[in-house]
Amino acid sequence: MPIFKRIMVALDNTYFDREVISFTNYISELLSPEKVYFVHIDRDLEVPDYLNHEEREDTGVLIPKDEQLKIDIQKVVKKHFHNQTNVSLKVEIKEGTPLKELLHLSKVKHIDLIIVGHKKISEGSGITANKLAREAECSILFVPENQEIPLRNMIVPFDFSGNSDHALKTGLNLNKKLNDSEITAVHVYDVPLFSNYEINVNYEEMVKNVLNFKKSSFKEYLEKQGFENVGILVEFLANTSGRTVKYINDYILENKPGLVIIGAKGHSSWDAFLMGSVTEKLLSLNTNTPILVERNYSHN
Repeated sequence: MPIFKRIMVALDNTYFDREVISFTNYISELLSPEKVYFVHIDRDLEVPDYLNHEEREDTGVLIPKDEQLKIDIQKVVKKHFHNQTNVSLKVEIKEGTPLKELLHLSKVKHIDLIIVGHKKISEGSGITANKLAREAECSILFVPENQEIPLRNMIVPFDFSGNSDHALKTGLNLNKKLNDSEITAVHVYDVPLFSNYEINVNYEEMVKNVLNFKKSSFKEYLEKQGFENVGILVEFLANTSGRTVKYINDYILENKPGLVIIGAKGHSSWDAFLMGSVTEKLLSLNTNTPILVERNYSHN
């Protein structure tokens, strides 16, 4: 798995920040990053003196908005980030369009992982899950509201691609650091959508044959990777309606994993189309589960 050495945490200066920071604290204990940036991007830092300012108690001098925001966020970070390892922390306040500046800063800082809150109802920050997942060049961890920790049990949507292979390996590495946790690969396999009268085969028999083929393929994959005895569970779901994402999300909602890890494509037009067909739809459907959109750097 890629080692997430440099993490960027997107904050919006709302109640949700404390949850995102607490989750980052927990994740950093698992990942042992070298650097964590806590970033807030404000659309306009140039505010009239009679609005949105506070005075320093010692001097009575007006504090610029960016400095006051930094003070406020530093207090929240200090309260909710307790990781005692040798991780370096930095709070940054920037001005501009939130999504654009976050993406730019992630490149400038060579970020491996962006952590961002995934609200049920957007408050207009300009950073939507779909846009961020589509345009970021690094991995992204979406943290829902009221997320419980520690994490237990992971689900990895698996389609035999290099990206899902990478996501599964990331899950295995993380799962080693959790107690009493299972990892399940979920494969949704397509079943031809036609009636028995359209083809001279038994439909149920055909579905069974497809399932057996998929099981055999997954067994071969485990053997090839040396994963026969690492405890990977697998669930095969027949896609009889053409709605792959719905089957994945229904399985997630039913089983309530602590984390979903999904492999993402690169940034070509075709990759963006494929990315939108699964990952973006899952992010739109599910705001209750932490979702790690894992980018396979060797495939970009």
